[in-house]
Amino acid sequence: MSGSKGDPAPGAPVAELFPSNAQRQELDDHLTRALALAQQRVRAGPATPDLDIEAFGRELSSFDFATRRPLPELLEWSIGVLEHGVTHQNHPRYFGLFNPGPSFPAQCADRIINSFNPQLASATTSPAAVALEAHVVRSVAQRAGFAEGAGGHFTSGGSEANYTGMLCALTRAHPAFASDGARAFPG
Repeated sequence: MSGSKGDPAPGAPVAELFPSNAQRQELDDHLTRALALAQQRVRAGPATPDLDIEAFGRELSSFDFATRRPLPELLEWSIGVLEHGVTHQNHPRYFGLFNPGPSFPAQCADRIINSFNPQLASATTSPAAVALEAHVVRSVAQRAGFAEGAGGHFTSGGSEANYTGMLCALTRAHPAFASDGARAFPG
């Protein structure tokens, strides 16, 4: 692997937060291969966690955040822990109600989003991401048969979605709720 000018040689220690381009590529390639192998093992194993939580607790207590650990070691450790310590929604024998399996395109999208970290709350700092969200929401609303002008936003999960729905319902019940909060309601 040839790095750009100033990149350390392959296998050199990784800078904690901002590794060189060559180191990033090496780690990213390794992570891609390691995750693919983990997915193969997951599909062959149980859909539910089989982690010895007491042993894991003892191991976890050794992480004192004062001792540096190499990133490649932490990546392998994290994959192993999650491989045995979560319910696998992507497992062929998982039939969960609320958590769909992560598709490969969704995994790719997560990597892109995690690399750029757009802030959807601000069109000033993330105009492309805000426009993309608005376009997708409008398209989904149209396909679902909602009225022209229907809107919405993406949420990180059910709690945020339920909270957003509650805020919308309160604002619909009393429009002043949007500016005055609970004071908008008498009594």
